[in-house]
Amino acid sequence: MKGFIDKVELVAGLLLGAIAVLTFSAVMLRWLFNYGLPDAFDFSRLLLGTAMFWGIALAGFHNRHIQVDGFWELAPAWGKRAIDIFATVVTLAFMALFAWMLEGKVMSVLASNEQTFDLRLPVWPFHAVAALGIALAAILLLLRLIRLLAGKKEA
Repeated sequence: MKGFIDKVELVAGLLLGAIAVLTFSAVMLRWLFNYGLPDAFDFSRLLLGTAMFWGIALAGFHNRHIQVDGFWELAPAWGKRAIDIFATVVTLAFMALFAWMLEGKVMSVLASNEQTFDLRLPVWPFHAVAALGIALAAILLLLRLIRLLAGKKEA
């Protein structure tokens, strides 16, 4: 399982790196040569959304998302475990619903033949990879839930 998590982290990192390279290149081309990189804005926004969704998958699995732990801190050990299980079940339910809804969005974008502004490249692959990130979030939350129910330590 560690290898799978490492691959998801690698993809998320590569997406962030691609955004940085694209933004830097677009700015430097504009500044040095007064030339705009075609579809730089479209690609950067699509990559940013995709990177965020893959990051959500990792944050859910590693339990590193924004949370308020005041009540959790006061709870006994069994209460903390119950809160963690309940929170993971609720988050898993919403991520599974989100993944299902995004699958419909991908099909909608594919059917509408939405394209980038300059190069007229199809947008649906970006939406599909983003939807895959949320589907991975649901899968990783399910793995986290199994680990919590089995009483294993945090990953």
